[in-house]
Formats: sequence, C-alpha cells, structure tokens
Amino acid sequence: MNRETGAELELRVARLEFAEGAFSRLRVPARAEEATPGRDVLTDLDILAIDVDPRLRITWSTVECKGEKGEAKEVDRLFSLAGLRQYLGVQRAVLVRPTVSRRGRALARRLDIGIMDIPTLQRREAAHAWLPETFAHLGGAACLEAEAKTDTQLKGLPELPTEVVAFLRYDALLASPNAILGALGNLGRAVDRRGILPHPAGHILASHALIALLLAALQDAAQLDLVPADVLRQRTERALTTGSPDDDILAVLDRADELVRFLLDRVHRAYTSSGAARQDVPQLKLREIIETPPTFLDSYLDLVERLRGNPAVSRNILQTAELTCFEALVDGEAWREPAFDHLFTAEHQGLLLAAIATLGQVANEPLAQQLSPIAHIAFDRSAAAIPNRRQPGAR
Repeated sequence: MNRETGAELELRVARLEFAEGAFSRLRVPARAEEATPGRDVLTDLDILAIDVDPRLRITWSTVECKGEKGEAKEVDRLFSLAGLRQYLGVQRAVLVRPTVSRRGRALARRLDIGIMDIPTLQRREAAHAWLPETFAHLGGAACLEAEAKTDTQLKGLPELPTEVVAFLRYDALLASPNAILGALGNLGRAVDRRGILPHPAGHILASHALIALLLAALQDAAQLDLVPADVLRQRTERALTTGSPDDDILAVLDRADELVRFLLDRVHRAYTSSGAARQDVPQLKLREIIETPPTFLDSYLDLVERLRGNPAVSRNILQTAELTCFEALVDGEAWREPAFDHLFTAEHQGLLLAAIATLGQVANEPLAQQLSPIAHIAFDRSAAAIPNRRQPGAR
C-alpha cells in the first residue's frame, strides 16, 4: 500500500471515529517529556480520538493505520502500539490493517488492543454513508488552506512562542486542565505584546485555544461527580499556583511564615528586655506572595458547571466547536450537512458563546473576539427525524 493510500485509510478511520461520536484529529505528535530542541517528537499518532460519555468522562484513543498485507509486521505493530498506549496514558488503542490473522487477534486480545481489518471497516462505514467524506481537520479543503496560511504567517510573528502555539494546536489534546490553562495564559500575554493578529492566523489560534479550553473544562466537569465545587476550586487554584493540584507547597509556606513570626517575636523580646522600644514591622507572608488566585477563576468554574449541568449537549461540544471553527467560519460547506444537525442546536451555541467569553478572560479578549461571528451562525437545527444513514446526504 503506497503512502497516499495510507493517508486515505487514516482519513476513512478518523471519519468513522467522528461518525461514532468522537472528536478526532489526524497525525498528532507524541512528544518526549525531556528532549533537546528539535528532538522532542517521538512519533506521530495516525489518529487521536476523544470520546466523552454522558457523565462527561473522557476516553482518549490512539488508532494506528498500517498497510502491510498478510502477517508482515502484525505482531511488531501490536507490541509497539501497546507500548505507545502505556506511554501516552490513553485508555484505548486500535490497529487497522488490510487483513488480520488469527494470531494477531489472539495477541490483540491479550494486549487489550482493538484490531480491525478492511472488510470490518467497510461494514462500519456503511452505517454512516450520510457523513461528508471530508470536513474540518479531516481533509476539509477550507480548513487545511487556513492552517497552511497560518503556518506561513506565524513565521513572521516571533512574538508568539512556537512551543505555546504547538501545544495549543496539538499537545493540549492530551494535556491536563492546569497545563491547558497555563498555556492559554501564555498565549494571551504573547498576543498582548504582539497586538492584532493577521487573518487567518488570529482565527486559527483562537479556534485551537477554544477547543483546548473546552477540553480542560470537560475534564474538570467530570470531576464534579467526585469532588464538591469548592474542593475543585481549591484544587484548581493550587494547580495554577504550584503546577499541581496535589502539591502541598502552600502548607510548607504556612509553616515557614509561622517560623518567621516566631523568630521575629524572639528578636523583639530580646530588644525590649534590654530596654529598647518595640518596633512593629508588618510581616510579608510568603503564602500571600505566591498564592494569587487568577482573575478568570470564577468565569472558568462557571463554564465547568454549565457543561456538567447539560451533559447531553456538552458531550459532543468538541465536535460542534471543530465544525464551527474549522468548517463554518473558514467558509467551508460540510457543516451544513444533515449528518451534523444534532450538533447545531441553540444549546450548543449557548455553550460555545459561554466558552468564548471565558476564553477572553483566561487568554486575551481581542483573541476571543476572533470567534464572535459564532453568534451569527444559525444554530436552529435538530435531529428529530431518523434518516437513512446509509445514503449520502440523507434527510
């Protein structure tokens, strides 16, 4: 199988993942945690898929599409994929290849890896024939053109750190909420220094930032089933202050403040016992210097609770954001297809607009305003009628 056919296979499988409810992207870099500049990319994930269940619990998947026929490299691919899943910490891994041997299926079961051959792929595709062949990052011409123009424009924007841009475009899809929020803050400060961004770079960066913010908020929304809202607030504050929601450095600072107070009081007592007048000097507290709650925290946690309060809509808000930002707003047409009617309701628009308002506080208001046209898109569709999904463009 040649390289072009391999790319087509990846697109088919990513489209199927999207059809079955997952937010999916092609060729996402997997990076080393510690590496010299230019040597940090370990490999590219053929497909990264993100599923959100009705309780907003998230499942990350990596899907590898390989074209070797027969049993060539089948075992190697399965062991390699098992290691990659463990390294990434994702819950699901799938290998897609033209044929699958009995030995391969047995090994895949042992390794808890999904495996699919082309005939199985074709049967599953048949149930989603009404989905457009390409859209947004899954081969959408308008999206790919806007991303390519952005790449060119970014070369002339040295104020925007390349590592922050790369994180929001790719790495945020596998990142923790505090890492995402930190990167959004860094992007906002960089945009402040730069000023107005050219089109389409401003729109593309704002769109990636929106999806990253939604992913962070969805992860935290799922936590509300485990911890009360006030505990989530404390953990979020701690994560944004120290880099970890579980870091106890603030407790250490409290102890340090107590020690400083004790030492100062002992010095004062020594002076007064010698007849000197006590001079009270205000003590700076280390914890107060370090711990400054971010100004956007209320807005962010409000978004988190809004998402948790409407799980039926929130579970596919990443798909809606993808089609809105990278198809509708870049003058694509696929988002209008009836296969996507269930993603363009008034409730979806309300959540997107709330997320954009939060993005303006977390990152940068002018950056968030790049997405203001979403308010003028018609989110008035529904999926009331059950169409024949085996027919392209079915209604």
